[in-house]
Amino acid sequence: MWYISFQGEGDGDVNNILVYHDNGEAHSQANLLPTGGDNPKLNEIRGFALVGDLLYVVNAHKSASQILLYQQGKDDAYTFQNIFASMATINSILHPYDLTFDSQGNCYVSSQDTNVVTALQPSGAAMPVASILQQQFPAPAEFLAGTFVASSVPSVAASTTTPPPALAIPQGLEALLVAGSISNSVRGVLAYDDYLYVADEPAGVVKVYALATGAWYGEIAGDNLSAPVQLLMNGTTLYIGSTGNDSIVCCDLSQGAPLGKVAPCDFINGEVKHVSGMAFDGDGYFYAADRKAQKILKFTAEGVALGTFISNLPDDPEFILYVPKSDD
Repeated sequence: MWYISFQGEGDGDVNNILVYHDNGEAHSQANLLPTGGDNPKLNEIRGFALVGDLLYVVNAHKSASQILLYQQGKDDAYTFQNIFASMATINSILHPYDLTFDSQGNCYVSSQDTNVVTALQPSGAAMPVASILQQQFPAPAEFLAGTFVASSVPSVAASTTTPPPALAIPQGLEALLVAGSISNSVRGVLAYDDYLYVADEPAGVVKVYALATGAWYGEIAGDNLSAPVQLLMNGTTLYIGSTGNDSIVCCDLSQGAPLGKVAPCDFINGEVKHVSGMAFDGDGYFYAADRKAQKILKFTAEGVALGTFISNLPDDPEFILYVPKSDD
């Protein structure tokens, strides 16, 4: 099966994760997430992560700014469990985009309107501010709750009192301020081995931070990488989707995390407009979502185009995930 999240602001205004069969046909269970009744209102679904039978979903709209937790039950139906984390109690979570988990079960959430990556405990509570930040600034309370990666250009709107401290680049994430508020900012996040990979869209690089301390370790950067938004790990290869030049590049991590600056290799150039979700299926084929054309494209494992897999999607696709099912 395929799970596809949507921006919720297109002609179809889809605020859910839709389900498709292996062959790309729409599933009879169109909406994966339950709505109505005591279920939370869904608005602008973006990143999501399936951990065992638990599904964590980014309910991204500024009015929501939540990470929702669902549990898989009989017949693969999901039931709402609770609000795992939200801006109501963690002020660094505002207009979240993506989330990822490390091997200890800690969660890392990127938020566009604070330009911060927030670290959460397995319970959903904010972790202490990253130790590298505590060392550089003896008053960690100045940072937004759970700050693991901070912004080099803090937004006035990010705090009810004063902006958090600014972090020098490359430790801090770059951002574009418009009228005192952050515009272009952080996007995809991915935890792999002992490092966190962060798509710094305005900087045009993927930054690498040590999970133990939050310290900047290196970055992936090159002329073929512009405005990275999506990250995907397959085996020991990291795939990066960029909207700046409609490219998908890759970086081999078999020898460890990039130290200093490392250039990525070309994978797919110009064939996916406004790249969003990326995934591999069980047979090793690669798929990428084209937000502009509202479709999913299929490629070989080497990046050779095989044509359109799903067309005429009802809204702008965001993230995609292939979930093997024995009856599909």
